[in-house]
Amino acid sequence: MIDQSRYHPENKLFDLFKEKGKLKTVRPSECIVNIGEKCDRVYLILKGGFVCQNYNVTSDRLRTINFNLASFHPIMTVIQSFYGDSISNCQLKAIMRSEVLVLQKNLMLKHLEQAPSLKQAYVDETIYALLAINEFHTKLITLTTKAMYQYLSKECSQIVRQVPAKYIAEFIGVSPEWLSRIR
Repeated sequence: MIDQSRYHPENKLFDLFKEKGKLKTVRPSECIVNIGEKCDRVYLILKGGFVCQNYNVTSDRLRTINFNLASFHPIMTVIQSFYGDSISNCQLKAIMRSEVLVLQKNLMLKHLEQAPSLKQAYVDETIYALLAINEFHTKLITLTTKAMYQYLSKECSQIVRQVPAKYIAEFIGVSPEWLSRIR
């Protein structure tokens, strides 16, 4: 399991968010990134939480593919859109009243170029976040539904406690009714 303790207020990137980011309050079910938009922002969750939902054109459905909480992966963006400079096929949706610090990509890149130690912290955190997401998704692919729920309950208990069951069911690929049976 990726160690979440590295996300703490002394993190150098948090200072950049605090200094240059804009505070935004987000209502439950509000999307801060919509499907079809370019995502040129990165967010630091101070309170609350979000789901990242991917839109599948073939099935015309949304599916939760990741969770971001103040206590679990608190730095978020739509990776493909942010780094690929492309249109997003995902949305970032608040699952509860939330507060985030929003940092524009161009402003962030400008500050990273001016501070080599901050740039290295950014590179380190980006690699760490991508490894964490990869580990999380590998478990989703390789574990049975029941084992995945047990993993979430044991290793990521904040998700089970804070995220509505319908999103957890969507994430592991079962109906909410089926999820209630394996609980």
